[in-house]
Amino acid sequence: MRSVSVGDHELELGSDALVELRESTDIRDDPAALRERLAEDGYLFIRGLHDPDRVRDARADVLEHMAEEGLLDPDAPVAEGVIHPEYFGDAFDMSAASWTHYPNLTELVEGDEIMSFFDRFLDAPPLALDRKLGRAKATGRFTGFHVDRIFMGRGTDQLYTVWRPIGDCPVEMGPLLVCPGSHRHDRLRETYGQLDVDRDAVEAMFSEDPHDVIETIGGPLATADFEAGDALIFGQYLLHGSLTNQTDRFRISVDTRYQSVEDPVDGRWVGTDPIGHYEWPHDDPTPMAEQRAEWGL
Repeated sequence: MRSVSVGDHELELGSDALVELRESTDIRDDPAALRERLAEDGYLFIRGLHDPDRVRDARADVLEHMAEEGLLDPDAPVAEGVIHPEYFGDAFDMSAASWTHYPNLTELVEGDEIMSFFDRFLDAPPLALDRKLGRAKATGRFTGFHVDRIFMGRGTDQLYTVWRPIGDCPVEMGPLLVCPGSHRHDRLRETYGQLDVDRDAVEAMFSEDPHDVIETIGGPLATADFEAGDALIFGQYLLHGSLTNQTDRFRISVDTRYQSVEDPVDGRWVGTDPIGHYEWPHDDPTPMAEQRAEWGL
């Protein structure tokens, strides 16, 4: 078994606590089957959803920009994405205005390939939210467990996230980690899932301890080795986070959101210059442990 971690908490891939993601590649062209699988598991793991060559081209765009910014080790090939020895940040933000540096990435997340997929999946013309979230996570960094609805829940609940690594991403590099079936946990949906990070001064992460998530919400958790072109799709209420990047290379990923054009839209995430979050993070938020105690979670 391979040892991975979420912060200070270790897990063994292949143990009772952490298993491989269930693949939906074989049903990728069957929208009804995909919708049924999503309702059951809370996610769709599709290998080769994107053209791997397009992903590699997008990765080259990103790494070229990062090299220009002085974020990569000058003694290593740019294509390897090795972190500069003097870089001590959490993540390089590829969102907002900097997005214009990446033409291949734009085609990847807004082009005919992905929009045609959602046209079939939604059985309606799709809309990609304008504000995209791209990140290059450094060594030792990870994301705590959360649901997306607390960040973008003012529109339709039928909003779907697509997370894809920009390049190969083995578990040691820190891909996404999900809690299958958590989207059907009624108490989680009714309490934590109703937060709004701009409105409510509460810590955003439900937990940073995978064992806590398993004991409270259920398990096992699931992840996988991702290759260029693979993608993970999930809805607003799936509890998820990421493994820790245990390598000396940036983990580069982009997550984008899609919905039907016919459904209500969260106005913070659309327009020529989307506002995104305007109050979060708060200066003195209520600790999540305190809030969970009140919820009985």
